[in-house]
Amino acid sequence: MKVKHYIDIDKEKLNFFQKILLISFVLFYPFLVSIYTMLPPLIGLVGYVIMSNLNKNILYAWGGFLYLLNLELNSSLPILLSFFIIIVLYSMIYSSLKLLIRCRVCLIFSLIILIDSAYYISLFLYDIVFDTSSIIGDMFLVYYIVIDILVGVFL
Repeated sequence: MKVKHYIDIDKEKLNFFQKILLISFVLFYPFLVSIYTMLPPLIGLVGYVIMSNLNKNILYAWGGFLYLLNLELNSSLPILLSFFIIIVLYSMIYSSLKLLIRCRVCLIFSLIILIDSAYYISLFLYDIVFDTSSIIGDMFLVYYIVIDILVGVFL
């Protein structure tokens, strides 16, 4: 049995069924997140997908951006806040963190925690500045972050 390396996993091509599944996830999962509150929004995982594919496969990065835009529109979140957070983290932290952490699972774990914490902190600051209530700080946030990390690590 041949062990796949980190570089080999990134070069795998998707078959037709996987492409259809990925497109339907990008288009329809944000609708389900806005209806069922137990489904996590997976902002950290999508942010990692965008960051890791921004230079390699721009189609995955655009799919992630479309997912986040769809999620923000359906959940009444501030438009383009997640884009801003992801681009700032990508330009300031991603390259040095990628050089520092060689383990792929550890990199995913740390990036998802960074993206989620930066996004939710910026949402709280947005609520304070504009005196709105876009998100409630309760145990659902911890649940969302934990599920986001688990899905990212196990994928």
